[in-house]
Amino acid sequence: MSDKRILALPPEVIGQIAAGEVVERPAAAVKELVENALDAGATAVTVDIREGGVSLLRVTDNGSGIDQRDVRMAFERHATSKLRTAQELSGVATLGFRGEALASIAAVSHVRLTTRTGDAEAGLAVQNDGGQITDIREAACPRGTSVTVKDLFYNAPVRKKFLKKASFETAAVTELMTRFILSRPDIAFRYQADGRNIFQSPGDGREESAVLAVFGLDVLRLMTRVKGTMNGVAVSGYVGVGDLSRSNRSQEYFFLNNRVMKSALLDNAVETACHQRVMIGRFPMCVLHLTMPFENADVNVHPNKWEVRFQNEFAVRDAVETLVRDALEQTQKKDLLTPRMYDDERLAQRRQPEARVEARPTAVSSAPSPMPAAAPAASAVPGPVSKAPAVSPAVPEQKPSASPVWQPAPARPAAFHAPRPVWQTEEEKPAASPIPAQGADAAPPPQGTPGSQPVQEEIPHALEKRKVRVIGVAFKTYILMECGEELILCDQHAAHERLLYERLLRETKQGPASQTLMIPRAVRVSHTQMAAYEDNRELLEKIGFDLSPFGDDTLQLRGVPVVLGAPEAEGCLTDTLDELYQYGRLDSYDKTLRIASAACRHAVKGGEDVPPEELSWLVEQILNGDMPPTCPHGRPLMVTLSHTELDKRFRRIQQAK
Repeated sequence: MSDKRILALPPEVIGQIAAGEVVERPAAAVKELVENALDAGATAVTVDIREGGVSLLRVTDNGSGIDQRDVRMAFERHATSKLRTAQELSGVATLGFRGEALASIAAVSHVRLTTRTGDAEAGLAVQNDGGQITDIREAACPRGTSVTVKDLFYNAPVRKKFLKKASFETAAVTELMTRFILSRPDIAFRYQADGRNIFQSPGDGREESAVLAVFGLDVLRLMTRVKGTMNGVAVSGYVGVGDLSRSNRSQEYFFLNNRVMKSALLDNAVETACHQRVMIGRFPMCVLHLTMPFENADVNVHPNKWEVRFQNEFAVRDAVETLVRDALEQTQKKDLLTPRMYDDERLAQRRQPEARVEARPTAVSSAPSPMPAAAPAASAVPGPVSKAPAVSPAVPEQKPSASPVWQPAPARPAAFHAPRPVWQTEEEKPAASPIPAQGADAAPPPQGTPGSQPVQEEIPHALEKRKVRVIGVAFKTYILMECGEELILCDQHAAHERLLYERLLRETKQGPASQTLMIPRAVRVSHTQMAAYEDNRELLEKIGFDLSPFGDDTLQLRGVPVVLGAPEAEGCLTDTLDELYQYGRLDSYDKTLRIASAACRHAVKGGEDVPPEELSWLVEQILNGDMPPTCPHGRPLMVTLSHTELDKRFRRIQQAK
């Protein structure tokens, strides 16, 4: 019979087991050492690694240093200067507090520590090999602490075997340093890997400087500033959507009281706030700092200190979601089109060929070009044109060319004065058409009679205000417009989908929007779902459900929200009851998804013929409305192409020598 007696483990085994919880890879060791440096009051921290940090990693700071009397104790397990009583765990204000980091690192590596306090005449150098101090002596060193770790996991071959290759471990340390730089804009960080300078932050205390040091100026310009306080939580930072969206959550950064952390709760809050501003399957990027009383969060969840629990999770989630959404809505209040504005003199210079275009042969340049002369004429595609001349005053006015391509479009058929809305079928006609037919009740004016006006006489007010000229439609999908020095392409389906979504959303907020079923349905529910129904009858009626009990475990469903439709009614009802039972309230996210789906189904499709006056009306509504620049599924409504970009493509601009 084998010996099954309980025996105490040797100290070296205990040390390696504890190290496995705290230091599972080089990045974890860097994290612990940098946090110690920040807790020591450092204003400058340098991190240097070799071969992913396995062969060497060094963290140097200018903090307060370690008193010579405490150097030996610093390598003991559960020894710290940051905590004294159990009550202090309820409001930990320092990044480190467990007293395990340095002892765990030293247990699986060769560590050399040099340190000096501000009032000491000389520093102290300590050598620790595998958890045992082998040498300690005085040394000349600046104020602060430097920890050099060599041959990580040299005595733990099983742990070392599971490390990734050096490039992967380097990437992990780089990601960690990204978080530290973003978390502490007031600290001057310098990060080197294999002799290359990767990051260097100024440490001026400005959040934008930290974002600039990590992501660069182009990203910073596209990000939206977030700043506000709600539910006792102060939130500040930046969020990026649209072109800044990512394929995963790797660039969603959150910091609690300057502590680097990860939180699925906050991930979900930001993604919900950015819904419809990023495409499905992609994620926003963000750098958000949360500040709250220390006692309202528990950081003592795991030895690696990545996880944080909030005392009131719903309050924190609502604060982040609301403040991020408000910040994005503030930016969308700016014009959807922001063309580059040029004054008359600059625009005239822009139009002069000799100023920007390569010289042409004399025989060609002496003859007037027909293109500018024909520009004021209407496109072959019907659509409104500007009253103002399309050619700059610097170009002499000329008569239209005889070429059929540049002739004004023929008069529109009378039937186009009252077209059938293209988004509606005979079987499914909404009560209020989102794009009303123009002149549906009036007979078309006779063509050619005195006082009659051409079909393309007017530009809608919003287009005229922004000096937008609708040129036509490409591929029966993209509305082409000219605005200042930019060519704008608008997706007709995405624009109409956004317009319908906003209308349906307003209607659902104004009051119950219920659709009565032709045949009531009996929906069997569980006891918890029935309890949720009993407790939330008024709420269910308010959002559009018409229900009544039909036995102990059955509800009679007579009406559903208009955005659902009969096929989705039963499943949506049971999901709603489950959510009410579990959380006591409804998440608006699911409702917006259903509204977005309904708007997509009813919107005009790409490749579908739409009368030009309705396209102009659609563009006008988009420009007039206070709407995000994307469809409900995150696709952009408009794409711009500048005049300069076109000139470069056609080689009309002289290349700099």
